[in-house]
Amino acid sequence: MRVFPKKRRGVSRGPQSYQPGPACQRATVVAFAALLLGACGPAHDSNISRVRVASLSAPGSPWHDEWLRFQQRVEARQDPGIELDMFIAGQLGSEETVLSNLRRGRVQIGGFSLHGLATVVPELSVLLAPYLFESRAEVDFVMDNYLTDIFNELFDAQGLTLLRWSEVGWNHIFCREPVLTPDDIQDVKIRASSAIGPQVFARRVGADNVPVAYAELITALQTGLLDCGQGGIGLYALTGIGREAPQLTLTYHIFDTGLIVANRGWLNGLPADRRMIILGGIESADDSRRLLRAALRSIQDERLADLGVVLHELTAEQQAAWRAAAIGSHEEVIEITGGRAREVYDLIVAGKRAFKAAAATDATQ
Repeated sequence: MRVFPKKRRGVSRGPQSYQPGPACQRATVVAFAALLLGACGPAHDSNISRVRVASLSAPGSPWHDEWLRFQQRVEARQDPGIELDMFIAGQLGSEETVLSNLRRGRVQIGGFSLHGLATVVPELSVLLAPYLFESRAEVDFVMDNYLTDIFNELFDAQGLTLLRWSEVGWNHIFCREPVLTPDDIQDVKIRASSAIGPQVFARRVGADNVPVAYAELITALQTGLLDCGQGGIGLYALTGIGREAPQLTLTYHIFDTGLIVANRGWLNGLPADRRMIILGGIESADDSRRLLRAALRSIQDERLADLGVVLHELTAEQQAAWRAAAIGSHEEVIEITGGRAREVYDLIVAGKRAFKAAAATDATQ
């Protein structure tokens, strides 16, 4: 078993140390990734199943902890024929790099953001349409009962296997100054990522959509290139964004999720017993949701106060104003996305309708 730590001598530097420019950083990451993957070339023993797991989870985050639990479960089975290499803290570079290596079979299992995987399966963008879901319970119902089959087909067509959705949580608006209604964000510079849904939302509410890479978000806030951004509470608190944009408005405008994906050819080619060990190491959806949501509640209740974050809970009237500003965004997301986006959206609508009917039935019993 080999675990490659995030920090290596001569790479990690303090906040006041020299920081290489973006071009140098990219070149270093590519070279480092090539070195790591080269060192993990095909096993000389055909009886050994090498499993390279890659993700960009921050150490100390609930997503990183979940990967560590996966490692513990697989190792506990003590199968000498499985060699597990964990690159779970971004050692292999960007999501684009990791995804490319996964599709080529140089990485076997990967954890990705929905934003990153939408470059391969565009229909995922529909899930980030503003105000698509009303509650976590509704999200769970629709994901589990209406979306798994169609996305299995879409991933299969790309040589990938969807192992499980990996929740990120609700997206909110964070800013340097308070923003409570759409009137407060007119022409304000906001980061909206490369994903279609957040970009459409920013335009609909009248913000000035500024393209900034996530890795450059904190610097952009410090220099005034950005005033605001969108994202979940977990990364907002754990990455230090909260110190630069301490005004957090709970808009609940997008429900974000990641995904755990495997190379289909590799997974299908595993001996049945080893495939069961690997799949058994993946946490169940129910357990993952329970643990993640508990962690996010703890972050919101304890970490935000330590960062000096001002939390804005919106009134019903203020929430209605945000929803009204985003009207029409679903059709725009569908049109931009293309492919089977309309089919995905129709399944979501059907699932929401079924969830509402089930809830009404339960209420009368």
